[in-house]
Amino acid sequence: RIYAKILATADMEVKYKPKVLCSQIWNAVVISMYREHLLSVDHVQKLLYQQVTSDEDGKRTLKPPTFFVSQDDSAFDQEFYPSHSEAERRISFFAQSLSSVLPEPVPVENMPTFTVFTPHYSEKVLMSLREIIRESDQYTRVTVLEYLKALHSDEWDNFVKDTKILAEENSSNFGQASAYGQAFAQDADKAEAKLKTDDLPFYTIGFKSAAPEFTLRTRIWASLRSQTLYRTISGFMNYAKAIKLLYRVENPEMVHLFGGNGSERLEQELERMARRKFKFVVAMQRFLKFNKDEREASDFLLRTYPDLQISYLEEMPAAEEGGQPRIYSCLIDGHSEMGADGRRKPYYRIQLPGNPILGDGKSDNQNHSIIFTRGEYLQLIDANQDNYLEECIKIRNILGEFEEYNPPTVSPYSPAAEPQPTPVAIVGAREFIFSENVGILGDVAAGKEATFGTLTQRIMAEIGARLHYGHPDFVNFIYMTTRGGISKAQKGLHLNEDIYAGMNSFTRGGRIKHTEYFQCGKGRDLGFCSTLNFITKIGTGMGEQMLSREYYWLGTQLPLDRFLTFYYAHPGFHINNIMIMSSVQLFMICIMFIGAMNITVPICLGDVDMTNPNYARDLKPVGCFLIKPIGDWIKRTTLAILLVLLIAFLPLFLQMLTEQGFARAISRLGKQFLSLSPLYEVQVTQVYFNSLMTNMAYGGARYIGTGRGFATSRLSFSTLFSRFSDSSIYFGIRLMLLLTFFSAAYWKWPVLYFWISIAAMLITPFLYNPHQFVLTDFILDYRDWLRWLGAGNSESNTNSWISHCRLTRIRITGYKRKRLGERTPTTGFISRAHKANIFFTEIMLPLIMAIIMLVSY
Repeated sequence: RIYAKILATADMEVKYKPKVLCSQIWNAVVISMYREHLLSVDHVQKLLYQQVTSDEDGKRTLKPPTFFVSQDDSAFDQEFYPSHSEAERRISFFAQSLSSVLPEPVPVENMPTFTVFTPHYSEKVLMSLREIIRESDQYTRVTVLEYLKALHSDEWDNFVKDTKILAEENSSNFGQASAYGQAFAQDADKAEAKLKTDDLPFYTIGFKSAAPEFTLRTRIWASLRSQTLYRTISGFMNYAKAIKLLYRVENPEMVHLFGGNGSERLEQELERMARRKFKFVVAMQRFLKFNKDEREASDFLLRTYPDLQISYLEEMPAAEEGGQPRIYSCLIDGHSEMGADGRRKPYYRIQLPGNPILGDGKSDNQNHSIIFTRGEYLQLIDANQDNYLEECIKIRNILGEFEEYNPPTVSPYSPAAEPQPTPVAIVGAREFIFSENVGILGDVAAGKEATFGTLTQRIMAEIGARLHYGHPDFVNFIYMTTRGGISKAQKGLHLNEDIYAGMNSFTRGGRIKHTEYFQCGKGRDLGFCSTLNFITKIGTGMGEQMLSREYYWLGTQLPLDRFLTFYYAHPGFHINNIMIMSSVQLFMICIMFIGAMNITVPICLGDVDMTNPNYARDLKPVGCFLIKPIGDWIKRTTLAILLVLLIAFLPLFLQMLTEQGFARAISRLGKQFLSLSPLYEVQVTQVYFNSLMTNMAYGGARYIGTGRGFATSRLSFSTLFSRFSDSSIYFGIRLMLLLTFFSAAYWKWPVLYFWISIAAMLITPFLYNPHQFVLTDFILDYRDWLRWLGAGNSESNTNSWISHCRLTRIRITGYKRKRLGERTPTTGFISRAHKANIFFTEIMLPLIMAIIMLVSY
């Protein structure tokens, strides 16, 4: 399959044995995994093609890996990679992907040029040693390194073995007798004890000497397993390695011409080809404002990857007094010469008409940097993604999806021209959520992404209603930039700017495809608060989208099948959340009236046979109210809801079943149920509902930077309460009071389901808080909570209940800065809502609710 689908063998002049060509590709993939510490030396030996001397004629032949032989022979029972490991996942996906239909590749010299484009604001570039081996605050009970070691124990072992060999070489280079040499000089027991104590620092923090080359290795190991820019860049720089590899494998005569493998001339030729075909531009908006650590990290990036290009904004003082400062868009890379001030001199400095950062930042950052990209295609990547060599090898196949490898020979304007299909604007790819093993919320977020990012988009692309959702999508640069660009940047309205690029190409006749055989890694939010921040951003962004002219146009112009697909996957999902939460509220009001009726009006006694047409005669006492059918109705509706809840888990289960087998599917689903993920989903639905409704009523959509670090810190009760009181806790308490009344007046067991659902809105923020149930922290928390409630009465205090209340009312009252003697709060500028909106949401709706309650009372 490698020979038939990945290599452009049809165009090779001299035919070589498939085994010779494929072995080079396969060995490169295995060695790349070894370098990332996913495989140990023993594993590698069983996975590599090896040259052996044949017994018959003494010639050297290629021996296939034991791994391949064992696939055909069940007698082999060996471990080729750690079970359930990253290496297993990558190798199995690579094998599965080659069984699908891939476009024919073209030779490397004929392939189109493309650029990987990543916006960066303040995301972590490379983790510092302090962040890795120190607890971040008093509420953290584990360091990042300990956490990562527990998650990736096999990879840590491989890393330590590697480091020990390196340390051995270093110490022997300096003429010191190594620890091993000294140990074996003494008797065996002492030797083993000495070895263990000598190795302790390696297994604890990954280094024994504090020399920068050793500490940097630990930092890199941790950064490649967190959501850092370094991980993204090292992953996507594999494109350059893949292009060099393919060029070398497919042109053996060129290798001989330039002096064989390993020669300097050959390396230069391969470098030249990789630079011609691939660029990587990172738009670092804050580059000149970086602190010392960030500057060092970005400098390390440029030294490690000299071909990496960084674009940034440079501000110069105004030419004349009182004028506007001049702003330039600049580009540097690792080859830029150093200036006298220690800064790299830019290749390009382009003066802009003013400050380009007018919207939410990300779109503007992309727009000022897009002139530095090269080639026909762009791959749009976020700063928390990853890529792998075996995926990068498929680059020519995925660029073939744009259907531009074989242009028509006849001019499109000639009478003999055949009608051409509409151009392909965007090609989407799968995402693998590499943060799925980090805590239960990471797993739930990964499950959702697998359902939406793979299953749903596969169907939508088939019908023709898939849009662009950012991440690993490839964009037809020429098509998109001549039709309004890839990032709309109006503040507020274009909060989720990715989707507008999709709607833009969609409405102008471009096709959007989805591929199954290519996937990139992607990190997701890991803590309860950061996941809900992300959901708030999506919810408010959808509120803005519903008001946009693109939605109006699509809603009125699309044919019914495409319209329904578009509706179901975009606004319909959010409208459904509104319907769910509103119907729960309505159901509570209904059962409140049933409860009130049960204790105020005469109720029919005894069992009544409803199948008898004359059952009305048997009702006792006379003139009583028959309430039994209502009880049956409550039972039926609750059972229906439970059934729908189970059906909602089916897509993920079936996806896991087909890709990873029954045992994995059942265990993952069981894990999610045991860790109470349905309760978390109730909270998610409520946050979607709340963010969309408040945005529709008041506006105020803004970009929320979600922290993508590991959730190891405990948040205090007052922090969680102030974050979720408005969105879910008060709403939950109101419904809980109605439910308590109904349970006391007319108990039915199915109502237990609603007790659990409504309790979820109150307890999930605390349930998913790390170390929530540690008694000492709990007592300290209670003390802080009482202080938080009482603070801010005598003098102004931002961390208090009163200032929390003021902040939640800003939309209605505006912010009275002068009276409070404070600067504008951290929430930024929030304009006052329209009077009609305030009247309807803050006066009319509560009044209607109060009247309903009063009637019931």
